[in-house]
Amino acid sequence: MLASCGQTPPPEAPASSSPASDTSTPSIPAPLPPSSAPLTTTPTRAPGVMTVRGTVAAGVEAKCLVLNTGTAQYLLLGADTSIAVNGAEIEVSGKPDPGAMTTCQQGTPFQVEETVRINP
Repeated sequence: MLASCGQTPPPEAPASSSPASDTSTPSIPAPLPPSSAPLTTTPTRAPGVMTVRGTVAAGVEAKCLVLNTGTAQYLLLGADTSIAVNGAEIEVSGKPDPGAMTTCQQGTPFQVEETVRINP
């Protein structure tokens, strides 16, 4: 260290042979409030799923089945063909899929998840 004329350098701090000790007390996290199991709800149906009811008819193309509801016509994709037969009144649950590519030429494509016969 440099000192100018007539001045004495400030005293140096004594060397320490041991590292500074931590005198603070470790903090203990606050206890969490008791909790009950999280509430979960199971939706009764997935988003976009709908149920429609109507009468099955043969489509204009082979192996195409349409469902006439009275207000709409759906092309049934994946319906249980032992239940969805020409003339049967059925109820189907699933999702409309208007962008689906098919060879059938009528009705809004409807991806069927469940098929139920209404009349025996």
